Amino acid sequence: MKLGMVVNATPGATPLAADLALEEAAALAASAGFEGVELAVADPLHVDVSALRAMLSGLRLQAPALGTGAAYDEGLSLSHPDPSRRAGAMARLKAHVDLGSALGAAVIVGLIRGRASDGLGRDEALRLIAEHLGEVAAYAASLGVRLLLEPINRYETDLINTVEDALAEAEAAGGNVGLLIDTFHMNIEERRIAESVRAAGSRVWHVHVADSNRLAPGLGHLDFREVVDALRDVGYDRYLSAEILHRPDARTAFAATYMHLAPLIGVNRGQISGGSPRR
Repeated sequence: MKLGMVVNATPGATPLAADLALEEAAALAASAGFEGVELAVADPLHVDVSALRAMLSGLRLQAPALGTGAAYDEGLSLSHPDPSRRAGAMARLKAHVDLGSALGAAVIVGLIRGRASDGLGRDEALRLIAEHLGEVAAYAASLGVRLLLEPINRYETDLINTVEDALAEAEAAGGNVGLLIDTFHMNIEERRIAESVRAAGSRVWHVHVADSNRLAPGLGHLDFREVVDALRDVGYDRYLSAEILHRPDARTAFAATYMHLAPLIGVNRGQISGGSPRR
């Protein structure tokens, strides 16, 4: 497994990224020892792809996934009552897929799926999500890009809250949709996190890590050793991407995340960077 940190590729795309410019956040991630930065992107059409690739290459960082959550704040979702808003969400996701193809990154489907309470009701919303995800997934497959459906807790959405919910929707959408599981949401929705990881099995394609209080791993009550052991059991070898509140500041949160998780995935503490760039 590898360690990543969520950063904003476009300003303010998510509050769960350090309040830093992209270049500064990515350099901080590299210096702390992370191998990747998950990029939160509002509109991919506003991203300078060549400059972004050059920056990542220069810092020896990968971009494992692209976040799409800002689209919902713009009124775009796959289950919006207005067909034009649904079409806008699909166009936005396809633009993310294009960017993902250029960067070798998967595309996250989080709040962009929408909420039943927006007007259509649960059954119709889920039907539309599966239909539209299937179309975007087929487009993504043609470019070698995977879609990641994220179960999100009940306080943030009323659609697809649990791993079981997400597995059913991913299967309805087709083979190019997997799961992004998030320890913060799982702590709210799952009876036992490790059992849910094992139930998802090979459909786990990406992982968000945050402690029970949304702070850096190790600052709440979650047992991340148990989570890592379960991920090993299902053969997961990709990124643990930290999507956290950066308190008291970004540098401290980055370091705390790395120091807690690196030993659990097999990085010797003696290898952890003390502030110089990762080699």
